[in-house]
Amino acid sequence: MTAQENHTDPTTGRAELASEDVSVEPVPAPPPTRWMKVVDKLANFILGFSMYLFYPAILIVILIDVTGRNFFATPLSWAIEGSGLFLIAGIFLAVPRVELDRGHILLDILYARYSKKAQLICDMLTRSLCFLWMLAATIRSSIEIRTSYLMQESGTDFRAPFWPMRVIMTLGFLILALALLSNAIDCYRKLRAGGKS
Repeated sequence: MTAQENHTDPTTGRAELASEDVSVEPVPAPPPTRWMKVVDKLANFILGFSMYLFYPAILIVILIDVTGRNFFATPLSWAIEGSGLFLIAGIFLAVPRVELDRGHILLDILYARYSKKAQLICDMLTRSLCFLWMLAATIRSSIEIRTSYLMQESGTDFRAPFWPMRVIMTLGFLILALALLSNAIDCYRKLRAGGKS
């Protein structure tokens, strides 16, 4: 924005029109609310389980299986099932952090051409729909916990019960749903602030 004002040149005594560039700062979006900060901390907490518990467990299981198979002719019979379950848990516990950081792989051929306001609208609508889907998945998964417990569900070779893994998946679904809701609200707040930040 350009502001103009008249002033008198002291050497000539003539009035001159001076213009000065005045930059208008965009209205910043409001800071995250308390519950958004709680969701952020929860996402960090369960990411720690993913990184420091399940991925090392996968590595250890595969290492024992490969060593036993190649050197002692005694592979772990449950290595594939066990490492697969640990991988599922690791992925589901890491996804909420990815969502909060907006770290997805995006195909932004059209999205990158949109205005900032249009991008915020797309983000808000997408995350709102995904929140509803993840909420339904959380409810369904929570029902399956009881079913799995009552049926004593387990693998063919991996004889540990599956219901604790279902609890972990449900927790991951729930925190992902909250992360999606948090980002949808954040997009709405930025739209209210002018869509500039």
